Amino acid sequence: MTAYAVFEVTITDSSFQEKYMDPTARLVAKHGGRYIALDSPEKIEGDRKPPSALVILEFPSIEAAKAWHDDPEYQPLIELRQTGSTSEALLVNGK
Repeated sequence: MTAYAVFEVTITDSSFQEKYMDPTARLVAKHGGRYIALDSPEKIEGDRKPPSALVILEFPSIEAAKAWHDDPEYQPLIELRQTGSTSEALLVNGK
């Protein structure tokens, strides 16, 4: 069953992005994933402030999404992302 990883990212220092984006994209593809959305969201409802970026990744399964996120090659990239941003990340099964 298809699964989605959804990241709400608030960027505090964008200098990490140059070293983060390409290696992360390669690892997403390695685990069968692809980017569905990667942009600044437009708020249409609610009271909280929207994040700087919303990222939606599609994977063939929850297991593939977890394998990507737990991949030892991705761990230093997570740390790099956290040097210049805060994030909320969720996994959800598709229909």
